[in-house]
Amino acid sequence: MLGVRVRLPHTWAVAVPALTLCAVAALQLWLAHTSHLSPWCGGGFGMFSTLDGWRVRHIHAVVLGPGWRRELVIPAPLRGAAARASALPDEHRLRRLGAQLLARSPGADRVELRVFAPRFEPETVQPAATQIAALGVERDGP
Repeated sequence: MLGVRVRLPHTWAVAVPALTLCAVAALQLWLAHTSHLSPWCGGGFGMFSTLDGWRVRHIHAVVLGPGWRRELVIPAPLRGAAARASALPDEHRLRRLGAQLLARSPGADRVELRVFAPRFEPETVQPAATQIAALGVERDGP
């Protein structure tokens, strides 16, 4: 072959891409079953098997103060954080979003966050929302 020498890679080097793909798939499946990771995120394994993507999940945020309670619309600057929190609603992301909402809500002592995902009733196929996570965040200090 014109004097060109071709070196074949070591067996372990050939296996690295396949092992990486398997590790990502295993992590995504584990997070989907333990932390409500949206199948459309985290590698996307199983994304075409469901409508449950981060765009169809929603967060209800309620701020509470002394003697009052008000539901919030997530402000535009926090919509990215809210999307990340709805895609993987773990305590860390929800607590950070709650702290950011409290910082924008003078007089509020607490914020309650609830994350809902779409589900369909098995017998009637009617759409419904199921709460998949909830967290209350208290204001730190005065």
